[in-house]
Amino acid sequence: MRRHWPAIFLAAAGLAAGPAHAAGLQATASGAQLYVDCRGEKTDAPTVILESGAFGMSADWDFLLNDLAQGGRVCAYDRGGLGQSPRRAGGEDVVSVANELADLLDGMGETGPIILVGHSNGALYAETFAAMWPQRLAGLVYINGVGSDDLDHKVLMQALDEERKIAGLAYFAGKLGLAPIIACFVVRHDSLTGDAARRKRQSLTSLSSLKVARDEDRAITPGLKVARALGGSPPDVPTVVVVESGKADLLAKFGWRAAEIAPAERARKGWILRIIGANHVSPLNKDRRYVIAAVTWLRSLKPEPIVPR
Repeated sequence: MRRHWPAIFLAAAGLAAGPAHAAGLQATASGAQLYVDCRGEKTDAPTVILESGAFGMSADWDFLLNDLAQGGRVCAYDRGGLGQSPRRAGGEDVVSVANELADLLDGMGETGPIILVGHSNGALYAETFAAMWPQRLAGLVYINGVGSDDLDHKVLMQALDEERKIAGLAYFAGKLGLAPIIACFVVRHDSLTGDAARRKRQSLTSLSSLKVARDEDRAITPGLKVARALGGSPPDVPTVVVVESGKADLLAKFGWRAAEIAPAERARKGWILRIIGANHVSPLNKDRRYVIAAVTWLRSLKPEPIVPR
């Protein structure tokens, strides 16, 4: 159900320097290792887990990690084979990624419900995880997300297929030695600095990371069908959708807007946040107060037991 919530959550989304943090390789329950960046103290509030999009990694969330740490524990991680994480044993499909996250949470001792935030393709991984283990969630946030509702829009699906081709070109460009140029552009565009910028450049100039990212992206279109077959985004999980606004005609043409907001429209507790003038990645940096507001609202909710479907 779509609802307009009081402005208090946006007003409360102040930006401040975060506390000291711990980052490094974390053992999963199965014995694998993944790079995890956790900040903030463990509180009664659910831990927030940040899931990156295509060619993404924990460094993408550097600003939000600091801000969200003011209200409790928040962690971003590098999926297997990306950034600082060793290659995963399984494939690059959405179920393998969801299983990897569950394995990581078990290794971290995160047995209680979490708030899962997914950006772009990361929203599909979050949706798949939610469909498989809704009882492990206290809330969902989809930021300019790709999800199983995209299947209902033919033109949108054609656009996503074109993006898959671009992903292949990124890996090819890396093989030609052009990756450093592209990496510098991405780091500047995403406003990353310091260690986050260093790790992002390192990942985008690694052929092995680029190959994994390409293969993950190729698995997105079939992954949409898998997520839908699993039941899609659970309506019993409180859901916030954060979307860019200002390109209404183009987004409406492709069906992007309707697909993006559908999970929040269906949710029993849902909130749609439109950011006028935003771009695809700005909710992770200059427009991040909207994501902070979304997480603040979800943290404020009284936990309710969710029964797996």
